[in-house]
Amino acid sequence: MLLQGITYNTTMGLVVGIIMILIPLFVRSAATPHGRPISGFGWAFVFLGAFLGVTGMHMTLTWPLEQIEDTFCCAVDNVTFGEPAAFYGLLTLIAGIAIIRAEEKADQGLRPLDLVATLRPLLYVAAVGGFGLIMFGIAGLHFGQWRPPDVEPIARLLSGSMIEPLTVFAMYVGTGIAALLSPFALTNRLAGRAFTVFTWFFGMMWIFLGLTLFYGHVGFFPYPFNEPVMHP
Repeated sequence: MLLQGITYNTTMGLVVGIIMILIPLFVRSAATPHGRPISGFGWAFVFLGAFLGVTGMHMTLTWPLEQIEDTFCCAVDNVTFGEPAAFYGLLTLIAGIAIIRAEEKADQGLRPLDLVATLRPLLYVAAVGGFGLIMFGIAGLHFGQWRPPDVEPIARLLSGSMIEPLTVFAMYVGTGIAALLSPFALTNRLAGRAFTVFTWFFGMMWIFLGLTLFYGHVGFFPYPFNEPVMHP
């Protein structure tokens, strides 16, 4: 039987993790008085945000997604995966452009480089979105969406266990907490340290999840892994 679904949440998860890992590196680089340009980080955020925003928008507007029989993965993926990806992808894209333009103005001597003033309004938006991530994590656990499908090669190993549902729940909630801390991480040392820990830890978790999906979804779509179809 042909299985249908949006499969590029493989790279979407990977991109989320990369963005989260890059943010503390960017903050550290921007805070170091070495005079090196930071536009490279800006362009990285532009690329990553564009990819996440475009794919997230497509997933969000694909309604309804095909529900795969005997799984809990697809019916509301456009809400739980697509909408946060579109929201934070476009926000990351705009932040990247703002970083590039702020450095250009500073290089031209038009105004000093003030990343706190440049980015904090965007981080307030990110913080409000963090409440949504936390609610998604709770709802997905409560309604059983984070249960692994039995036909996926890797996730099926955890079928019947609470390990994967609790892991995905923690990833959503942890990412949401990091978003809530982000406006204060630029000026408050304690908030900055907590933000760094959350973004590094949960960023690595998103990267790990994305990498497992690169293998798992090849076996999951478009046919079950145990029913391969030979092509000439």
